[in-house]
Amino acid sequence: MRTLVLLLTSALGVVGITLIAAVTGTDATGGESNEADEAVAALPTPPRVAPPYLFAETGPPELDPGRDRQPDPLDELDTTVDVEDWERLADCESGNWDRNGDPKPDSARWDYGLEFDHGDHFQGGLNFHPTTWDAYRDPDMPAHAGRATQVEEIVIAERVLDDQGWDAWPVCSEKMDLAV
Repeated sequence: MRTLVLLLTSALGVVGITLIAAVTGTDATGGESNEADEAVAALPTPPRVAPPYLFAETGPPELDPGRDRQPDPLDELDTTVDVEDWERLADCESGNWDRNGDPKPDSARWDYGLEFDHGDHFQGGLNFHPTTWDAYRDPDMPAHAGRATQVEEIVIAERVLDDQGWDAWPVCSEKMDLAV
């Protein structure tokens, strides 16, 4: 006779499943076989987890939300223009637009130009022309702006802004009220 036992254990929202296949039968002399007992005994003991009722009054222990959090490189950028303004400009330059002709927030494609040539040759979320990107990028930065990080693009955009002003992004800087 074959027996299949399925155990479900749950503690603190974690579900573990243990499948035990036990074979029982008789040996050549007609006595009970010990195979099932041996199979169960050979299984590893599941880890012990505190049952949820232990935290009924106090709740689970507090975790430090910042403990494993990596610093955001955008927070550490020293820019003359707010990072949020660069993101808005990128939404206009490489993102999606709504029916009213306005850029959709958080739609910038920082890898713009990598998938296929859009016919305009511009690259990255801030739509750098390849010659502009090459002229201002550091030697250790990617040769294609679409392969650069958002931080790298903003660093280069600050350099371009210092030299060319908002005219480097004539349409979107005006549309986003950035042109002075």
